[in-house]
Amino acid sequence: MAVTLNALRRCGKCLSRSAVTRLSKLFDISSVSMAQTRSYTIIMERVFPLPPDKDGEKPDISQMNEIHKILRDVEIVQYPEELDCLLIQYVEGLGIRGDIVRVKRSLFHEQLFPSGQAVYASPDNIKELEDERKALGIDKPEARLGVQARMAIKELSHMNLEIPMNDKEEWTLTKEHVQVGFRIQGVELQEECIVLPEEEVKEFKELIVKVCINGLESVDVKANIIPISQKYVIPKK
Repeated sequence: MAVTLNALRRCGKCLSRSAVTRLSKLFDISSVSMAQTRSYTIIMERVFPLPPDKDGEKPDISQMNEIHKILRDVEIVQYPEELDCLLIQYVEGLGIRGDIVRVKRSLFHEQLFPSGQAVYASPDNIKELEDERKALGIDKPEARLGVQARMAIKELSHMNLEIPMNDKEEWTLTKEHVQVGFRIQGVELQEECIVLPEEEVKEFKELIVKVCINGLESVDVKANIIPISQKYVIPKK
């Protein structure tokens, strides 16, 4: 028996694609196991299944020996190159929060999912987002962002906002100041759409200002507070 087992260990056809040490994580008392990767699933079965217990029911794990650990491939399920995912943030070129889009599997696993921009379009994830929209009162179709809103998000995400402030007096940044900065660049926003940094801003610096759209979507806008004298020539009295 020892000679037979040593021969089986060296026989590649009797083993899965992975080493025995890796396959040991898959062993249970069933006769079928699965090894998953991002591109395919390998379904394997035991060459020598565990015998049932004395009552003829579930096998007893204590009966497992080396020969029961030998697996063979039964089926390889290849995943498609693309998959549907649910966006939970605005992603340029793909869509906004709540959109279900089809993307390359590699893009989802390497970028969208790790960065928190998208999740699997599973029934649970879709329901969770729908419940959130209902709680915020924006579950109606007319509350969805239209084409113009999407274009606004794209424009804001690429904007370098300048906020001119008086360099002769002390000041604290307010939403009204930010609103004026947007107005100078031809963008009209309501104050309630503007979210300032948590800490008060009282000096000339670069910062990020959030703009909320539809009560759910938001976009970060790069802003720079500059002395008003750099932007305009103030006539002397």
